[in-house]
Amino acid sequence: MFNSMTAFARAEKSTDTIQVIVEIRSLNSKNLDLVLRLAPTYFIFEDKIKAMIKKSLNRGRIETMISIHENTETQDRFEADLDRATEYIHVLKQVIDHFQLKHSIGLRDIMKAGNIIKPLEKENDLEAVEPLVLECLKSAIDDICSMRATEGKSLFFDIDHRLNDIVLSLEKIKALASDQLDYYYQKLHERINNLTHNMIDIDPVRISQEAAILADRSDVSEEITRLESHIQQFRNLMNENEPVGRKLNFLLQEIGRELNTVGSKSGSAEISKIIVNLKSEHEKIREQIQNIE
Repeated sequence: MFNSMTAFARAEKSTDTIQVIVEIRSLNSKNLDLVLRLAPTYFIFEDKIKAMIKKSLNRGRIETMISIHENTETQDRFEADLDRATEYIHVLKQVIDHFQLKHSIGLRDIMKAGNIIKPLEKENDLEAVEPLVLECLKSAIDDICSMRATEGKSLFFDIDHRLNDIVLSLEKIKALASDQLDYYYQKLHERINNLTHNMIDIDPVRISQEAAILADRSDVSEEITRLESHIQQFRNLMNENEPVGRKLNFLLQEIGRELNTVGSKSGSAEISKIIVNLKSEHEKIREQIQNIE
């Protein structure tokens, strides 16, 4: 069985003071392309996060968004910038003395300076956040792996069904190809009769020789043998427990080339019709393979 590259998973973990939400979206890609969206405060976790993802996912564009919210006790606490207030008061006194103003400095005057009282900077508890993030990430990774496997199973059966149809069609082509000599003999005989209006006696030996030459040029037995071998290799790969998307795509290209050769060599209209249908099945499999890890 193999895995699909498209899936989505969401996981959420929380404590009394921390909430973590992880969303992972997996898309088609030739390689493993990791995209991580995380607040700069928590970039310290980046290497561990990417290492966990790489351990479970081998291919695809993996977009991971991690949202972390901490409810700390300092959220509603404030502090005074006494150095700024002292400097501001000193300047106010200089102005009052210079202009000999009758004015006493009060709290309202000081507050006009701005930024005298400000909220305490929230301290992030990284030691408490890290295990929760990794636990939540593991849950999301497990879910997306499960979803990729489920979709991969559906793709497996769809492709396997199409391969069965291709194998049956190849059997029909082999049966038709075995009659190629008789087919060309009849075609040549009919053509000569039409051209001569049955006025010339036809040498059956000569017709047989020409028919044999045409049948040999149209022989697709080697191509059929290679196609059967490629399909068996394809099925063997489908049952491997590792990412095989690239290998399957390469093998499918070889199958396509052999089908083209059979179509170009055969002079049978029936075989040509079968090849058209096989190319359609080949294209459908190719589209499915693009989604396989």
